[in-house]
Amino acid sequence: MSFNAAFPVGLDVQWQTPQQLPVGNAHLKNWLLDTGSLTERVQALSRKFSLELLGQKALMPHNSELQLLECNNSVCDDCVNEKSYQIREILLCNNGQPWVFARSVIPQVIIDAELSNLGKEPLGKRLFNDARFKRSDFEITSMPASQFGYAQTQNKESMLWGRRSRFTLDNHSMIVAEVFLPNSPAYSTMPSSENLL
Repeated sequence: MSFNAAFPVGLDVQWQTPQQLPVGNAHLKNWLLDTGSLTERVQALSRKFSLELLGQKALMPHNSELQLLECNNSVCDDCVNEKSYQIREILLCNNGQPWVFARSVIPQVIIDAELSNLGKEPLGKRLFNDARFKRSDFEITSMPASQFGYAQTQNKESMLWGRRSRFTLDNHSMIVAEVFLPNSPAYSTMPSSENLL
């Protein structure tokens, strides 16, 4: 099984609160609702951590993303302009194996002011080291693994879980959404040291 989707992959799915979409597995729930830096958690479990930038450019966000952004409290006509936002999609990998797909919807104004030179640096490194960014509660979702190019196994469609939250800086908001891919330790109840293999 391998990640086989091209930028922009997108995440046009239905998002719900954790109360609306219960997660039966306590280990997975811990990963979904952990308020710390996911990048740092993945790095701590990785033998060889890498970030693969799938792409970043000005694109129109999904309707559900615009709703969460609440049009950044501006006139909605301003939000419909695709040049108002950049979409950034990356993979967090261990030893070349993708563990997490992340999609960020970032207002151009935040790119210009704070994130213009992000490159292959993890976005989380900036967000969690800057107390000005305030994070919202999580929304979660589940979706077929085939959305990311993973083939069915034994005639069974694997389901993946994801989360998203909004980060606010001054009067502007951005979205960070993360999906735990099949090889992610979020689906394993093994001791963390075994996840390194």
